[in-house]
Parts: sequence; C-alpha cells; structure tokens
Amino acid sequence: MIITQGVSRIVCPLLSSNHQVVAVLESAPRNYQQRRRLHHGYGLIRSVLSVVRPCLQTLKQLCKQKKLPYRFMTGSHDEGLEDWIRAQNPDVIVVFSMSQLLKENIFNIPKFGTINIHPSYLPEYRGPAPDIWQYYNMEINPGVTVHYIDSGEDTGDIIFQERTPILLGKKLPDKLDKLIGRTGVNLILKALNAIQEGNAPRVTQSKESPTLRARNLKPGEYNQLINWENWPIEHVWHVLRGTEHWLNELHQPKGFYKCQSWIVEDYERCDISGYKIGEVYRGAGKWFVICKEGKIYLSLKFDLKNLLIGLIR
Repeated sequence: MIITQGVSRIVCPLLSSNHQVVAVLESAPRNYQQRRRLHHGYGLIRSVLSVVRPCLQTLKQLCKQKKLPYRFMTGSHDEGLEDWIRAQNPDVIVVFSMSQLLKENIFNIPKFGTINIHPSYLPEYRGPAPDIWQYYNMEINPGVTVHYIDSGEDTGDIIFQERTPILLGKKLPDKLDKLIGRTGVNLILKALNAIQEGNAPRVTQSKESPTLRARNLKPGEYNQLINWENWPIEHVWHVLRGTEHWLNELHQPKGFYKCQSWIVEDYERCDISGYKIGEVYRGAGKWFVICKEGKIYLSLKFDLKNLLIGLIR
C-alpha cells in the first residue's frame, strides 16, 4: 500500500514494479482544514485540465484508471481508516510526502512493517521540511534514506541510504527528480526486494541529529528567511531558486501581473548604487532583485494557484 500526496515521484515506479500495489491512501496536505476550499478548488481545476493534459491527472483519477482502492485521509484518527487498511491486507506500507505522523495502530498493521522515504541522510534533517533547511544551509550533498517508521519522527531503523550531490542553484523540482525520482526510487525498490527476500538491513539510528529539526516555517517567517544584508549573492540565489514556488521572500507580482509568479534566473555581480537591497526592480527590459553584491534576474510565469487563490478570495 502507498501513502503519499498526489501523483508523487514514487507512485508510477511502484505501480510498474514487480511488487503488487493493493491500495493507495492520499494524505491531506499540511493545514488542510484551514485551506479546504483552496485544496478542493485546485483539485477540481486539475481534474478538468487533466482531460487535455494527462500529466495533471490526480491521484484519485489514476487509481480509478488502474482499478485500485483509493481513500483520502486527513490523519490516523480518521473514522474507519484502520478497518479500511486491514481490509486491504498490505504486507508493507510505503510512505512518502505525508503531512502528519502515522499512529502506531496504523503503521503496525502490515506484517513486514511500514517504511518511509525521507529526503535526507538521516539522522540529518529529521522533520517535515528538510528541503527548506538544506537550501538555507547550502547543503549540496543531502542524500536519501529509506527507514522503518516507528513512534518517533524519522527515527526508525535505517534500511538503505545514499548521499546524492546537488548542484548549487538546483531548483526544488529538479532536486527532487534526482533525490527521489532516481536515488530514492531505486532505494525503495531495493528495500522492498530485500524485505521480500527476508534480508532487509535494520540499522539503529543515533538518538542525536547533527542538524536542528527540519521544522516547517511559521507564516511570518516566509519572507524573513534570507539574510539580505550579509549573505553572498550565491547564497541568496541558491535559496531563491530552490524555493521560488513557495517561499514568497519576494513581493509577489501585482496589477496586470497578479496571476503570475517569479521565476529565478541567473545572477550578476555589479554596482548596486541607487538601489535598495531586497527590492524588485525593472530596467532595460529585465526584472531583477538587488543583493549586496549585485542583481539576481527574474522572469514571470502564469501561476494556476495564484489565479485560484484570487478567485476563491
């Protein structure tokens, strides 16, 4: 059984593997109860657009196409969830990109346990948001870990893990394509094969982590993460590129450009006299944001979520 959000990078590889997927649970996104209207509206638009663009297919639609049992879950406490999982009788549950921790009554159901794929080299960057803090710390060799789920947060016994170098300035989707789509998928299939053959390793993790907990940002922190006055331009550029779809560090486009979002391009060291650090400007036909050592260039792209938020509000 798979537990994930949307058609994540592990779904299709697992469906096409030699392991039988018996059911799929879709985990609600973080803050789902506060953002239900946005979530349902975005899902509806994706469902409509998927008719002409199959790449936008929802997880529910994919399961229907594959004739797989599907259920949406807001948490381990959902009424009837435990009975529903037991009825599917999974040997193993595979978790990736889940917004909350599973309770013991759920992760102990499969006879071979529940395993998780985490985008860090555990015990580094334990927690729900390793990507944020890896970009913040300019971590370019983060790694991936497949581990058993226990009652802690990313603390279960490690099955396999591998470091994966990431280039400076690699955007998050490209980073996850490499970390999860390649390295992570290979590790999860290797782990499932080892579990099936009865020789899966179990390496106990250190109780201590060399990094702080990879927590989610609080709402007021989303536009305060970058140290504009002190960071070199490469550091600012790396964080902006990696987090361009969700950080909102930059003032978002307004007026005619309201339904668009910033795309972070290249940077240039140059004189910034007359400009204010951290502000977005337009000159010589180009958009750019000012750093202490120069300019980071920007472009605009239509953003479906921005349009939806505007319609709902």
